[in-house]
This record gives sequence, structure tokens and C-alpha cells, in this order.
Amino acid sequence: MAAGKSISQSVIGEGEEPRLKLGEKIALVIGSAPNTFHYQIIQMYLLFFYTDFMKINPAFIAVLFLVVRFIDAFIAPFFGAFVDKVKTPWGKYTPWFVLLGVPFGIAGWLTFTVPDLGETGRVIYAVATYTVYSVFCSIITIPSNAVVPVVTRRLEERITVGQLNFLFIMLGALLVQVGTVPLYKALGGGDDARGFSLLMAAVAVLTVFLSIYQSAKVKERYVIDTNSDEKSPSLKQMLAATFTNKYAVILYVYMFASAISSGIRSGVQIHFYKYFFDNESLMALMGIVALVPTLFGVAFSQRIIRRFGLKQTVLAGVVANLVTCPIILFIPANNTGLIIHIAVTCLTSLIGGFGTPAQGAMMPAAIDYTEWKSGLKLNGFMSSFNGFIQTFATALSGAIAAGSLTLIGYVPGVEQGGSTLFGLRVLVGVLPAVFGAFAICMLWFDLNEEKQRQIFRDLSERRKQQTYTESGGM
Repeated sequence: MAAGKSISQSVIGEGEEPRLKLGEKIALVIGSAPNTFHYQIIQMYLLFFYTDFMKINPAFIAVLFLVVRFIDAFIAPFFGAFVDKVKTPWGKYTPWFVLLGVPFGIAGWLTFTVPDLGETGRVIYAVATYTVYSVFCSIITIPSNAVVPVVTRRLEERITVGQLNFLFIMLGALLVQVGTVPLYKALGGGDDARGFSLLMAAVAVLTVFLSIYQSAKVKERYVIDTNSDEKSPSLKQMLAATFTNKYAVILYVYMFASAISSGIRSGVQIHFYKYFFDNESLMALMGIVALVPTLFGVAFSQRIIRRFGLKQTVLAGVVANLVTCPIILFIPANNTGLIIHIAVTCLTSLIGGFGTPAQGAMMPAAIDYTEWKSGLKLNGFMSSFNGFIQTFATALSGAIAAGSLTLIGYVPGVEQGGSTLFGLRVLVGVLPAVFGAFAICMLWFDLNEEKQRQIFRDLSERRKQQTYTESGGM
């Protein structure tokens, strides 16, 4: 049905739709904690595990990481399209929590386990387990992103879900940053490799348990039954519907710019703290410094979003990042400089925290817009590009960071010269701001709250003329 065609039946008012209970909101996003744990432990510890425990050449590992991540990036959209075309007796998206969560947890455990093999055998084992683990990392969030539009159409509930999602992401990240080293050392009892394996076995059990809980607790309410003889859209049609949706394109550019910016900064932060402030332990401190104000921002985000709107709240975080990043060029390498750095980090984290839940509400809105405009329901396909972008940005930002260290003359383990220290400032402050500037594209995201509500009403009318699959007792 065309987007502008009138419908004679009455509109289902937003107020007549059921409200989600807190337990179901938590179930929607609780998987973000173990998922983030997996992402973070790969980024922060897998290289160390491979070099120190698996005894694999670092150059080989670098090639392995880059090649596999590029493969992952292109697998995600095809998997998203597959999810959109498949429906099981137990639901369209919720069964994937278990179907992906179980092998994901097991793959993580196997990846961080040293096999009793020779050098060649360990390399083959590492390639096989990391490839599987990394593929699951790139697709594990597709069901949780795709399911939100079929669980709730309420804008305020989507924002609340975004708040809860970010809290669980922060919990997973905090567990990695603070708990990994003491846990694997305690579990290993002197055998650190065994400690890693036991730690990841425990994480695997948690991942599997939470995936089962999500699948059982989340209820799909707005999935439409299609006729069995109805032809599924082609990949060309799906791509056209997605990339002629300007709101989806804006969000993808925003996510890519943000991921590249933060990826470059994260890749060289430890070098900056070690050689500029002469204190690499600042990594843990600055992690907490960024986390606490971000959590405050998320806690008050609902009020800020109501007052200023989704777009303006997100843009405030973009502008704050662009304005404050270059300050690092001018701070001195002493306690005064550190205090300034902490203050700036607190400010940008607080403002960024206000907009984080808003981002979680924008992608479901863009997905709804695609259905409203084209009639195609592409929840999984459109959500898959989140994983594609994150994976591609991780590979690219890592390569940029590593290559830039060579360009500025960085030599590990020695005192760095003045030009190298200035280069580290540029890598931590200026270069992330250059890539982050593309996030200003959010200026053109004019799918405001009133327009979203109108789309909800139009879609409700269309769906009344089709057969609902409602597992929520509606």
C-alpha cells in the first residue's frame, strides 16, 4: 500500500496499545551485558592471549584480525536479510536469541582455551575458533535490534529501552576493564592460560542462560503473517528500500563516524597516558571518569529528550565532542593538565550520555519509516548494518591507529621525542574530531517525534487489514 493512500478504518491510538512491563524491557536488552563483555575482551585481551599463551607471531595475528573482520562485515547484511525471510513456530526474531547465543558463548570459551597441540596446530585452532567467534560477534545483536519495532511502538518505551540497554552495555564493559585480570589470575591459581579458559567458560554459561531468558520473556506483538506464496523481496529491492531511506543513511553515517572516532582514540590512549603523562594506569582511572558522568547523563536523558527532542539531544553530544577534542593539544604534561583532561572528559561524557538512549530510539523509527514508505519489513536487514558498520569501523580504525604510530615515529619502550608526543596528542584529540565531524549529519534527521507518531498510526491502520501474529494476548 502506498504511504499516502487513505484508509477508512479508524486509527488505533497509541494510548490503547499495551505498555511493556519492566521485566520485558530488561529482557529485551539484558543480553547487551555479556555481548559487550565478549566485544571488549576481544579488543583488550585477545592479542595478549595469542602472543603470550598461544605463542603466535604478532604479524600473523594482525593479518588474521584484519581479514576476518572484513569477512564479518559483509556476512552481517546477508544474515540480516535471511532473518527477515524466516519465521519459526516460536516467533520471527526471539528464537535467534538462543540459536545465536548458545554457539556464541561456546565459541568464546574455545577461543580463549589453549589446545594441547604443536605450533602449527595452535595456529590452525586459533584461525578456526577466532573466525567462528568473530562471525557471531558481528551478527549477535541483529535479533535484539530487529525485535524492538515488533515489541513496542511507543516512542517513550523505546527511549527507556535505550536507557536500559546502555546501562547493561556499561556493566559489561566495566566487568572487562575492572574484573578480567583479577578473575583470570584467581581462577588460574598460577596458570593464567587456564584462568582465561575458566573465566570464559563461566561467561559462556551466563551468555547461554541469558539468551534462553530473553527468548522466553520477550513477546513479539506486531509481526504480520505473510502469505506462503508471497514472493520475498530481492536483495536489490532490500538495498534500494534501505538506502533510499535518508534517515537510515544518516544514522549509518553517524554510527560509522562515531565508531571510527572512538576506535582511533581507544587504540592509542594507552600510548598517550604512558608516554605523555608517564602513567599507563590512568587507563583504568579515565575509564571510570568517563563512565560515571555518562551514567548520570543516561539517568536524566528522558527529561532532556522531552525538553529538547531526540535530534537536538544527540547533536549536543556531537558538538561537545568536536569542541573539546582539540583541547588536548594545549594541556601541559603535569597534574594541571591531567585535571583539565579529567574535567573535559566528564563534561563530554555527561552531554554524550544525554543522547545515548535517543540513538536507540532512532533506528527503530528509521525501520518503521522504511515499512511505511516501501511496504517492506526489513527489521533484520537494516539492523544488520549496525554490525557491519561496527566491524568495518573497528578494522579500519585499528589500521589507522597502527599506521599513524609508525608515521609519528613511535618506538615502543623508550622515551618519545617531542614530535612523537605531539603526534600522540593529534591521534587522541584532533584525528578523532576530524572523523567525528561527519556525525554532524544528524542535522538532517528531521524524523521528529510527531512524524514518528503519525507513522505509527498509519502502520496500525495498515496492519488492521492484515493478519496479526500476536503472541502477547492482544
